Parts: sequence; C-alpha cells; structure tokens
Amino acid sequence: MITTQQKNNKKNITFFLLLSLGAFLLLWLSPLNPNHYSLSLYPVIATFTGALHIQIGCFMIMNYLSYRKNKHLLPLACAFHSSGILLLIALYIYFSHSVPQGIIFNDIAILHSLRIILTTGLFLVALYLYKNEKKQQKYNQAIVCSVFLWCFLHLAVAIFYSTHPTSPSLQMINLATYEWLYPAHGLFTASFLLLWLGIVFFIIRLTQLKNQFWLSMSLVALSNLVILMTLFKYSYMNSFGWFVARGVECLGSMAVMTVLMSDIFHRFKASRQAYELSYENSVRDPMTRLYNRGYFYNSLSNEIKKSHQRNPISIIFCDIDHFKSVNDTWGHLQGDRVIIKLAELMLSQVRDLDVVARIGGEEFAVMLPDCSVENAQDIAERMRKHIERATPASTNDDFPRPITVSLGIVSSVDCEIAAEELADRADRALYAAKNQGRNRSVIFTGDLMPSPVV
Repeated sequence: MITTQQKNNKKNITFFLLLSLGAFLLLWLSPLNPNHYSLSLYPVIATFTGALHIQIGCFMIMNYLSYRKNKHLLPLACAFHSSGILLLIALYIYFSHSVPQGIIFNDIAILHSLRIILTTGLFLVALYLYKNEKKQQKYNQAIVCSVFLWCFLHLAVAIFYSTHPTSPSLQMINLATYEWLYPAHGLFTASFLLLWLGIVFFIIRLTQLKNQFWLSMSLVALSNLVILMTLFKYSYMNSFGWFVARGVECLGSMAVMTVLMSDIFHRFKASRQAYELSYENSVRDPMTRLYNRGYFYNSLSNEIKKSHQRNPISIIFCDIDHFKSVNDTWGHLQGDRVIIKLAELMLSQVRDLDVVARIGGEEFAVMLPDCSVENAQDIAERMRKHIERATPASTNDDFPRPITVSLGIVSSVDCEIAAEELADRADRALYAAKNQGRNRSVIFTGDLMPSPVV
C-alpha cells in the first residue's frame, strides 16, 4: 500500500525530472548567440543573487538551531553564506578598481570558480553527513571544523585578489579577447559538470526528495548543472551564455527561496493543526467528545461575568435515571454506548452557542448563554422527551431499554456569583427532580435544599 509520504516523494521526483528535462532541452535546442556584452548588468544580478544566498543561508542556520542533530545543514548554510560573500566581493572589485576591464573580468572569473569549488565541496560533505547522521560518527566534529576551514581558505583567496588589482598571477581568461583559457573552459568545467551530476543523483537516491527542503536543494543542483553546461557551450567570459548562467542562478535562488518559504508555511500550518488538536483533546471528554468538566466551569465563569438583567445565563444539570442497572444487566461496554448516544441526542436539541459537557460518569451539564429560565426549561423538556422517545430500534441498540433522565435548571443575572455556586443550585434542582420521581425537570428555587435520593 502506497502511503501519502511515498506519493509526495514520487510527485517531487517527477516534478524535478520534468523540470530537468525541460531545462536541458531548452539549453540544447537554443541557438548559439554570438553577441558579446559589457558587465553593466552584472552588479544588479550579483547583488540580488548574493542577498538571496545570504538569506537562504540564514534559513539553514535557523533550521539547524531548531534541531541540532541535522549536521548536514551546517555545510549547506556555509555554502550559501560564502557564495553570497563572494558575490559581494565581486561587486567590490567591479566598483572600486580602476584597472583594465580584462583584469576585472578575470578576477570575477576567479571568484566564480572559487564559488563553484566551494559549493561543490560543501554539498558533497552535506550529503555525507546526511547519509551518516543516524550513526555516531567520531569524525563529525572534525568534518564540521574542516567545513569552516574550507570556507575560510576560499574567502581568504577571494579577499587577496580583491585587494591586489594588479596583473593577475592566475589567468583564467584572455585579457584582450575575454575568451576562457584551458583548462578553465575545458577540463575544469567538464569535471565539475560530472560532480554536480553525481550530486543530483545522490540527492535523489539518499533523500527521495521526501520534503520541500530537499526539493529546493535539488533545484540548486539543477541550476548549477545548467550554469556549467551553459559556460561549456559559450567560450567567452562576456558572451550571452555568461549572463544566461547568471540569470539561471538568480532564478534558481528565487525558486529555492520560494520553496523554503512554502516549507515554513506548511510546517507552521502543521504545528498549528497539532496545537489545535492537542487543545481540543485537552478540553474534550475522550469518549463522548463533549466538553469536559474543566472547560465547562471555565466557560461558565467567563459567561457569568457578561450576565445582566437583559442577558441571563442558565445551566441544566442532567443525570441518567437508574444507570447502574444498565451496567449491572448489560455490562459496562453497553453502558458506554448509552452515554455516547445520550450525548448525541443532547447535542441535537441545543443551540450552536450552547456548551454541552460531561462532568461525571453519567452526569452532564448544559450552559445556555443569553437564555431565560423559561427558555431553559423548554430546552430541558425538549431534551428529556427526545431521550424518552428513543428506543432500542431507533438507536440501533445503543439504548438496550428506554432511557430517562432527570434535569435541574437554574438561571441567574448576577455577574458576581461564583460558577460553583450556580452549579450547586442546578445540582440541588437535579436532586429535587430525582426525589420527585425522576424523568422530569425542576427549576431551582430558594427553598430547594440537598436531600437524599430515594
């Protein structure tokens, strides 16, 4: 039997594969654009992408802090934070250096290569940690320290190049024509293309894209594949392909951000539903699903404060007549069926704003806001007759014999009276109903005093 989780996994995998197929077909079938461009658009794209990467890294950190066993989140957070910082360093180079454009192009190409190397390594470490997170790995701490060292080294190299705008010691492009030099355009790009293919395979294999987080990481891997394939297709740093790659990276980051926000929303929704369910269980009687004693008295206290001459509050106490004989004759399971059915019949006779609660074994209470004593008696009598008319046949044998109830009614307009005092008056009226022969409702009057039930 296929579970809901398995269906979601298959849906995510299908979506990712279709998206991958569409991206690669579009890239393969698109004609080669021979035009070359300046870097005028690069600051806008780099600023936006860098900000998104730093924000995504912050989400990773917050996710890790909420559940520290997910060690794989640390290298991923470092990957996005470091990528964002490298993009900001590239912006610094673009705006602050008065050097030939070829050197600026070369420095940006170096920073781009550093980002590819850095991100690739950190994704591989993240997958390793995810695969082994259920095992007690004694090297995990060393791996985490290595992650920070790996980021520090790349950032140190980036800062060095950003502060030395002279003739480059590492040349990745032709400074005059802006053409990618070997091995940057050949061996380097092809090697990392294969590595990201492996990362995509292992993300799907290890995670089954079981949640939106890993779907977002698969989108990162896909965007890196498309970027590398685009750069492999175009030979020049200032070509149309370079800006397509930057656009793909920007769109990929936006998609990741959207998926992560969606994941947060779904988690919040699930958490809220779990809280509401927990709250409902805490105020409901587990057998009848009526409100429990605590909720009834708390609601009664709140409603009493609102009562006045034009807004009386009434309550009804209800008790099953001779209920012990049901348990003694047909057993406790049958007795439970009687209580459950009685709760259903009571609910059918009250208003939506009324509160029906089970406050004891076979004892029930009904709170009637904005209800006079006359209207409360009408409701009580309607309820009593409805229960009295129920037969074993009409209740599908939930009632093994005709069941009757006794009811006590009290009404008040005093906003200072205690809930317990009002409940005690209803209880006195209930005892009076039992003493008067049961199967009746009695309104509380001042002369009613507790007396033993016959």
